[in-house]
Amino acid sequence: MAESLPFDRVADSYDETRGGEQRGRQFAAALAPHLLPGRVLEIGVGTGLVAAALAQVHGVPAVGVDLSPAMLTHAHTRLGARVAVGDARGLPVRDAAVDNAFFAGALHVIVDVDAAFAEAARVVRPGGRVLALSASSDRDRHDVFAPLLEGLPGRDRVDLPDAVLAAATEAGLRTRESREVTVGAAATSPNQIAETIETRAWSYLWNVDGAVWVSTVMPIVQGLRDLPDPDEPRDRRLTFQLSVFEKP
Repeated sequence: MAESLPFDRVADSYDETRGGEQRGRQFAAALAPHLLPGRVLEIGVGTGLVAAALAQVHGVPAVGVDLSPAMLTHAHTRLGARVAVGDARGLPVRDAAVDNAFFAGALHVIVDVDAAFAEAARVVRPGGRVLALSASSDRDRHDVFAPLLEGLPGRDRVDLPDAVLAAATEAGLRTRESREVTVGAAATSPNQIAETIETRAWSYLWNVDGAVWVSTVMPIVQGLRDLPDPDEPRDRRLTFQLSVFEKP
């Protein structure tokens, strides 16, 4: 079984490096129209940004589970007792207990997409929904930095649309909708991206060894810093695949 990535090490800096409350509101706005009335579970709730936005902006209270106790410390400040430690591959939730379950940018760190969807399908009632915001096949098309970043080790995604569809189908779910959505935009400078890489803020860089770091990663960092006006923000569209599945 593939190992999920616990985010304890970045819990205190997670919000500022992942778009903060604005990103939570953007994700919530994409998900909310597709949620059925009733109980909502976020799998991989992290610091609670999305679940909090669902409650505050859309009037949809949600509960959440996450593998990282440190991340849940932050989620607790937003969601109170509506969070619990739990592994997406073995949720601490009884069968058919919720009307909706969703993943918001979490599948790539859960890693075992098949197991995650099997568990989501188990805890959702018949007629309920499983939603996912995951990697878009064309995610680099809207990223001005993509030509430089494509050489970063570990950047291949396990949550691309074909993998998500296959996992959901194997779990017995039916597809209601699957399409690319733009959840917002971000203005980021080359130097900001370079710093994000240097501090290993992205999870796929955590385990890159020293030799690969020097030979592969550092030239990319230098390439970013060598761009014209490296402190000038560039607009980047934030695109994801929105998938809506139903349990028969």
